Amino acid sequence: MKEFWRRIEQGNSVLLPYSLILLAGIIIYDLFFHVDNPTGNIIVGILDTIVIIIFVIDLIFLALKTKNAKIFFKRYWLDIIAVFPFYLFFRLFGVFFRTALTAEELFLGQKILHEGVEAEKEVAAVIKTERGVKVLRSGVRSIRILSKIHFFSEGENPFLKIKQKPKPDQTKYVQKKRQFK
Repeated sequence: MKEFWRRIEQGNSVLLPYSLILLAGIIIYDLFFHVDNPTGNIIVGILDTIVIIIFVIDLIFLALKTKNAKIFFKRYWLDIIAVFPFYLFFRLFGVFFRTALTAEELFLGQKILHEGVEAEKEVAAVIKTERGVKVLRSGVRSIRILSKIHFFSEGENPFLKIKQKPKPDQTKYVQKKRQFK
């Protein structure tokens, strides 16, 4: 049985670079092409789900290799955030909000004309929220790319160890300034 899991892990490792390229294409499509095609949106959703599944499988194998949970969360926190679909919570909130608006309109039918203007403002706010969700979804997808970028560099992940440049020696600067006076 171990041979089976080893093959799954190797196959998933082969799929990771392709999934990153696919994810970059999805992000570009989401940000720059505003097409109201339901079929295209379904295809993008399916492809995004496939990418998330590949990343989750990779995260599972990383968790199995790392015996200590504290070390796992410390090393792979960005991977965990990358596979967590935050935008689903915002979409669910939007659905509940729209449902509440619809229920309010059903129960308060006699105020339709008066409330029409207010409902239009609220719907405009929901539409703005959905646009924000779209940008947030693209941002989360970008985090997935950043979390897997270490596959293309030798050594350690450059995002985990950020070194600051040393400040120049202030005394040398002051001495040179005095020389020119």
